[in-house]
Amino acid sequence: MEHTIVLIAKGTDTLDFLLKELKAYFEPYCRVIGYATHQHIPDLRHASHVFLTTKSPELYTIARQVVADEVPITVLNRVFELRKLKALMQIPPGTTVPVMNNSPVTAQEVIQNLLEANVDHLHYIPFHPGCTFDDPTLQYAVIMSIPDVPPPPHLELIDLGFRKIHIHDLIDIGRKVGIPVEWEREYLSAYIVEMSELSKLLGTSYAEVQKLNSQLQSTFQAVRDPVIACNQQGLITFINDVATQLFCPHEAAVVGQPYTVLAEHSFLAPFFEQEGQEDTLVTLASKQFIVSSQSIRRRQERLGFVCTLKDVTELQRLRTQLVQRGHTATYTFQDIKGKSEPIQHAIEVSKKMARNNQTILLLGENGTGKELFAHAIHQHSLRKNGPFVAINCASLPENLLESELFGYEDGAFTGARKGGKPGLFEQADGGSIFLDEIGDISPAIQVKLLRVLQEKQVIRVGGTGIIAVDCRVLAATNRELEHAVEQGHFREDLFYRLAVLPIEIPALRERISDLPLLIEDHLSSQGLSKTWSPEVMELLHSHDWRGNIRELKNVVDYATAVSEGPVITIEDLPKRLTQRLAQKSYENAASFRASDERDVDLLLCLYQYYITNKPVGRYQLANSPVLRSTGWTESALRNKLKQLEERGLVRSGTTRQGTTITADGIEVLRSLARI
Repeated sequence: MEHTIVLIAKGTDTLDFLLKELKAYFEPYCRVIGYATHQHIPDLRHASHVFLTTKSPELYTIARQVVADEVPITVLNRVFELRKLKALMQIPPGTTVPVMNNSPVTAQEVIQNLLEANVDHLHYIPFHPGCTFDDPTLQYAVIMSIPDVPPPPHLELIDLGFRKIHIHDLIDIGRKVGIPVEWEREYLSAYIVEMSELSKLLGTSYAEVQKLNSQLQSTFQAVRDPVIACNQQGLITFINDVATQLFCPHEAAVVGQPYTVLAEHSFLAPFFEQEGQEDTLVTLASKQFIVSSQSIRRRQERLGFVCTLKDVTELQRLRTQLVQRGHTATYTFQDIKGKSEPIQHAIEVSKKMARNNQTILLLGENGTGKELFAHAIHQHSLRKNGPFVAINCASLPENLLESELFGYEDGAFTGARKGGKPGLFEQADGGSIFLDEIGDISPAIQVKLLRVLQEKQVIRVGGTGIIAVDCRVLAATNRELEHAVEQGHFREDLFYRLAVLPIEIPALRERISDLPLLIEDHLSSQGLSKTWSPEVMELLHSHDWRGNIRELKNVVDYATAVSEGPVITIEDLPKRLTQRLAQKSYENAASFRASDERDVDLLLCLYQYYITNKPVGRYQLANSPVLRSTGWTESALRNKLKQLEERGLVRSGTTRQGTTITADGIEVLRSLARI
């Protein structure tokens, strides 16, 4: 987690209720933890933000003792669930109603919340431990879950439950810690749906609807995007100030009127009248907006629609420049070919991680398709409509890489562009940045990259201003970064920031059954059709493919270029490939003790699993009929497999991958005429 949100409350019940709310909004983008005042609170100096449940000086003192001076501390603004206010609205105006809570401060806060919610027709008095019910005329009392003071039995108790966190607080802090705009909008849409449903619950009289609309208006003034909601009849149920300025700046009141009173209302018609409308880019008042809508439903009944407009004028200009420079993702998961278990597993894991917003580290050998996975992950993520910026970190010298990644100011160095230049992190704002060959960056770049990942801020070369960036980092390497950390070549803290969600891309030899499919796909992309002789396919299956898919494509291109007939033969393959295989076959056959038939049986058994593309473990091998009949035990297999692995004839993977015969092992069997 990149940020930690802390909640400190007086009571355990309140803590549990509010923690659930905070986690629903901030996780999985932030870590959310909480403590009650009677618990031991550890050192929280690394926290990003601290929330307090009340304005109590005691809570503030406790919080300030355990967090760093620069960590902001905020008292939560809390509001009631509107459905629980209906009982209060039915009490006659002017009635005196005690509001019970655990302290004078919190009781007064509850009263203030009621007044702010426009439930102001009653005379509220604070009631807390130490107070007594001396007024015999009292008929009602407001409680917040379990009261701290037992009320008289003749009072009617109105339980308002725990107060929820004001949506303003969630949005404001969420923007500071990097919550994606897509999630903010989704959360707001769900909130609007809930509020609209409550309009019927609280009554249908004009006064009650107006009161609810007032509450909605005050809630959504913090939203930067225009928001409009209509009921099933096309009447406006609420509209925020941003939308008012855009559509009807000269109208005094539009709530309750048809949406057709809005300027430029024609393009809104489909969004207020039909379900399933796709997001649409429109131009309005010389600005560009992405318009989207969501149906408001209660069970099977449709109540109306809520429409939001996202101002993307500047974003569109930058995105047009990025597209012209090729900064877009062009591949999806459908472009990743393969039906074997290893590649399908990598695809499924990648799809799950794509929906997250954390940093992804793609691990794999050269030529396995790490960049293809990066494109597909971006296309499958919530940021798919944002830019996709890629750079190979090993292709540029340190000083040039620094200016490309972080940008530079005017006059930062000789030859710098006049006016400066935004870096790739700035250009990727709202989208993803792919850092290929991340293991090759210098220590100086590592330090700067760590700051971006921790703070989501960049400082241009030659500049002093801090620029906030919101982009997801996808990194890739063919190096063993953990080994580089142990040797001191790569920062340990940066490694753990990058490897939040690691994905291993299998080598071609680990999914050799995909070979025919990959060859056919490459030929189809070039409009070619060739048949491959059985001898060639057998040879290709036994090759170790150190260059992976990139090497395979080179071999296919060579063979199709030199072949004059419809069938590719051994003579059409590159000599380096056939000579290497012949040399390995000779060396393995010469060094392998063919007299030990039990070893041959073991390799043959592994070969049978290999051609069916199934992993196999030691227990399975020991219990196979062939090996069991020759006296193999699981313990003996363990030692023998270790010896064969040292000679490169077998490969042992994880428990999931099991043990498999290598291309060299296959060559041994072929040289002994056993396959």
